[in-house]
Amino acid sequence: MAKMMSPKTTLWWVPLSVVPTFNPEAPSAAALTQARNISCAVVSGYTLNPTDSDTDDSTSICDGANVQTPTFYNYEGNITFFREGDSANTTSDYAKAFAFFKNKGAEGYLVRRLGHLSSVPAAAGQVVSSFLFINDNPQDVQEDSGPIQFTTPFLPQGKMALYKTLVA
Repeated sequence: MAKMMSPKTTLWWVPLSVVPTFNPEAPSAAALTQARNISCAVVSGYTLNPTDSDTDDSTSICDGANVQTPTFYNYEGNITFFREGDSANTTSDYAKAFAFFKNKGAEGYLVRRLGHLSSVPAAAGQVVSSFLFINDNPQDVQEDSGPIQFTTPFLPQGKMALYKTLVA
């Protein structure tokens, strides 16, 4: 039995300022262009997942035990990116990621696809999960003798769609 293994992960940024009609319930492969593929700039160990839902534990007079009813779902995102070492290079994966997130307030979807290398273009029939965020202030990360990086905390904006099949 084959396991799904890294590096078969792709992350795209779909800014609402560029693609205001992106639909996370029926995501389009056309909206996930190479220009928005941020995968190779992402440092291993990023966070982009649903978390435990909020619950209501109110019981009725008919309940014979404690109950928990899910109410609001929750998700989180926090990604560290590599910085481009050549300030004249504006087309590298590192430079594109920095351009997307260097200013607080970028709103859009982080879209994750598992099971395909990041160099494989998005295609109808593939499965993705989408998370709507606005980014907070980026924070530089600099350690002795390590590459300069920046971390971007992402603030959830109330829309998450898990395991949706891409349409053309």
